[in-house]
Amino acid sequence: MKYYIKDSKEIMSIISLDSTYKELSSLTFDEEVYYLYEDTSIEALGIHLIEDELFLEAHKESLEGKLSEALNGPYKELIKNRKLIGINLKKLPFDHDKQLKSKYRVHVLGLGDVGGMMLSALRLIGGDIIEAIGIFDLDDNRIKRWCYELNQIMTIDRGPFPEVYGITMENLFDCDVFIFTASSRIPEVGSGITDVRMYQLEANTKIISIYAKQAKEANFKGQFIVVSDPVDLLCKAALVHGDLRPEQIKGFGLGVMQARANYYANKNAMPYYYEKGRAFGPHGKHLVIADSMTSYNEENSLKLTEMTVKANLDVRAVGYKPFIAPALSSAAMSILAYLEGKWHYSTVYIDGVYFGCKHKCIGLDLTVTEQYTLDSMLLKRLESSYKELKSFEF
Repeated sequence: MKYYIKDSKEIMSIISLDSTYKELSSLTFDEEVYYLYEDTSIEALGIHLIEDELFLEAHKESLEGKLSEALNGPYKELIKNRKLIGINLKKLPFDHDKQLKSKYRVHVLGLGDVGGMMLSALRLIGGDIIEAIGIFDLDDNRIKRWCYELNQIMTIDRGPFPEVYGITMENLFDCDVFIFTASSRIPEVGSGITDVRMYQLEANTKIISIYAKQAKEANFKGQFIVVSDPVDLLCKAALVHGDLRPEQIKGFGLGVMQARANYYANKNAMPYYYEKGRAFGPHGKHLVIADSMTSYNEENSLKLTEMTVKANLDVRAVGYKPFIAPALSSAAMSILAYLEGKWHYSTVYIDGVYFGCKHKCIGLDLTVTEQYTLDSMLLKRLESSYKELKSFEF
């Protein structure tokens, strides 16, 4: 490993850097350290916190390394304290300027059930972090309807309420945050389809690929958020078709699974889940619910997982589509927490896979993952879920 300094920033790298970087014999490690490397592959990150020591050897992180708090290497304190930042010089220059903002301009594509419910919440409670909201749908009357309705949601005793306005296809990516809620088809109640999210995969992949390519053509530098199902796989589709940096893409589907697990835990004498339990993986079949991260119980965890996965069927059984809780728990409230740099549930990027877990972000793209002492049985379940997601090709 070679050590350098530039613009008062300490740097380490295995590659030889040009003369603008002054080589040193050692670093103080008192402040943040930047690890500079080069990787041209589409799955290579641009800028990120290094949370797994494996990255310094292979330029990729592992699931266990990302989620485990066990560190043993020479840079363990640097990594443990979240002070080692990786920058891929093939994706971003070292001196790239990413302005942190107090408020973000948000654009939303898709004004169906989920999109409309999500927007209602963003208008109601998002004014502290959202500057304004642009909305787009292929149906122009939907745009007009939601502009009328949303801008009339207010009260004189609170706020601020972000303005909502219609946008066109041409300026879809003139924003800081783009939210994709469009969906081709959602099975009708009584259709008999149990895995709704996978039913939507093929059609929604075709749709998201169109907008991912448009984002690339627009040289989009903001965040591409996926709410449509299946969020984890559609994130990967956006990466493949849009050639964005992996850290620009995030999927929001796990928040409602955490909420559903908590609901069923309270109904089944597991009130400790709220503080100790966690949700991992995709919003669907390969979901992993852990009843407790400190005293993991396999039987209770599998029971909670099954009830959580089937929760949407309970709503369908009484004759309704289950979109309200996902629109609020997975989308609106989790997205706001993300923008505010708070702990929430959405996807993190791990070696080609968008995997859901609890984390927070610094400046939208530096991920701080909650880490644990992982039970061996839980780790086996997590790795199985991860492998299933990794097996999909686009």
